[in-house]
Amino acid sequence: MKIYYKVITILLFCVMTFQVGAQKYKTVLPYRMVGGKMIVDLVMNGTSRSFIFDTGGRTALTGEICEELGLTVVDSLVVTDVNSKKAAYPLVSIESLMTPDQKINFKHVSAMKLAKPSPFECFHTDGLIGSDLLVRTIVEIDGKNETITITSAENPSTVSLRKMLPFTKSGMPIILLQAGAGNNITALFDTGCPSFFSLKVSDYETLKTTGAFQVLSEGYGEGSIGVAGMAEADISHRVCLPVLSVGGTKFQNVTSETSTPPFTLLGVKLLDYGKVTLDYPRARFYFEANEAVNDLSSKHYNVALRVKDGELIISTVWSAMKGVVEVGDKVTRINGKPVRMYDFCESIVNGIPELKGKKKTRLTVQTKQGEKVIVYQKE
Repeated sequence: MKIYYKVITILLFCVMTFQVGAQKYKTVLPYRMVGGKMIVDLVMNGTSRSFIFDTGGRTALTGEICEELGLTVVDSLVVTDVNSKKAAYPLVSIESLMTPDQKINFKHVSAMKLAKPSPFECFHTDGLIGSDLLVRTIVEIDGKNETITITSAENPSTVSLRKMLPFTKSGMPIILLQAGAGNNITALFDTGCPSFFSLKVSDYETLKTTGAFQVLSEGYGEGSIGVAGMAEADISHRVCLPVLSVGGTKFQNVTSETSTPPFTLLGVKLLDYGKVTLDYPRARFYFEANEAVNDLSSKHYNVALRVKDGELIISTVWSAMKGVVEVGDKVTRINGKPVRMYDFCESIVNGIPELKGKKKTRLTVQTKQGEKVIVYQKE
């Protein structure tokens, strides 16, 4: 199960004000990683609040914080979430959204009001900061130092144009990648996506006869959770791309699972391999790689697990386990010891302690045919 909690939609503009007398501005915003999400702190209407920083999403607030602050609905907007589900959301206006150093103050920010309970509860945040808030700025994201530098855009970035890819759509970091030789993939750089690369199903169908990737496994399981709800269980594929090029940087042996967002996603783990700069006004994406060539060879588990109502269940079954266990089967023992009740949010943020760092784990699973013991391992 993937938890993205995002929206991908049209952009609305807000007003920015800066320190008195300042024509140029620069602020360095630290972030921290929590459960695969970038978390930043901003001052909203005078109080420090935490937000998910999500270049693939649109600025949004939880229903709880909207009620706490008494924010009134001013409009509505139909959006498309990570599962390509459409839903209408009310819009509220944030009077002030300021960086902690007070160098930038976004005024009268339009934000979606999400339904309760909060989809961000596990991350202890009050909302999401999306690309719509940043469309007049240049944003540099440094994964090594975990900082986001936001600067005024009167001059273009000093990064070499040889490291630049143009946005294919103004206002969103949507760029062209290359899979193998001559196979273009339109991808959204999405810091809300916790993986390195997530291949859209329609792109999978387009590329599967081109030799751009090798199919490793077929799976059946639950989809990701978006702001409009969980996707229906469906077939997915795990593929390996021998070469994926981000501009002049090559990534070898890139593994991806197919999914159903509006775009193929280039996720937050790109920041493990270099620095990203987004020049929104000029619609430019820059990637300063640490290395020109990177090998991402990896193995992946034969089933996926998730916590539901405190119990550990099978959420996706890959080829090696097909016919052995099914989606929804319950894990009753781990290495012979009875399982305990698990906290959903704890599992999202920190995983299942008994499974972390182990190459192989014996799971006792309650199936329709009775108890079975399987080996939970990477393949």
